[in-house]
Amino acid sequence: MYTLDTGQVDHKLDGLQHLMSASLIVKTGKYCAFPSLRPAAFLLLVFFLTPIYTSADELDDAYRLLRITEVAREFEQATNQQTRNVIRTYASIVAMSTDRELPDSIKQQISNCYLETYAWEKFEPGIAAIFANNLSRAELKLMIDFFSDKSVPPPKIEQFKALIARADAIEQMAIDYMFSQTQGCDEQNVTLIMNFLSDQGS
Repeated sequence: MYTLDTGQVDHKLDGLQHLMSASLIVKTGKYCAFPSLRPAAFLLLVFFLTPIYTSADELDDAYRLLRITEVAREFEQATNQQTRNVIRTYASIVAMSTDRELPDSIKQQISNCYLETYAWEKFEPGIAAIFANNLSRAELKLMIDFFSDKSVPPPKIEQFKALIARADAIEQMAIDYMFSQTQGCDEQNVTLIMNFLSDQGS
């Protein structure tokens, strides 16, 4: 068994392991923060027009990979942190502009919107399907084995390297899928704050 120098592939594995990081979503509302990447509409078109030949076994393996990489926990933590950042930003803008403090009731409504809109349970089936549709069962098993013990059998090193090279594209498909499933919270947040300022006579 050959043990990889994980430092050589960490930058790629981060993309897969923390694929669902809500910082990519909550931080910017519903817009992607990476303009250099291919347009979301194009990737979604490719994905949904590609015939899906996913077996139940592949889908089971995809769910297992998501569990092993603790995506749900990472996603929830990132969502909570970025929600706090967004609320802090709104509160600072209101305070600097009007010398008023954003009420806790509005902060709670903003928080509820993000936590409900970006609940991991809404995205997990679609993300698992993307994994199962874009990775063979052998590739899924290779990733599961790697995340389980951080090692790859010598005969599969080249296959593993090729798989890692595809991580960014698969990650982007997942992010684009998530964008397609929600309208975000921007409009609600602006409406809440504008109504509050109006009530205060600002």
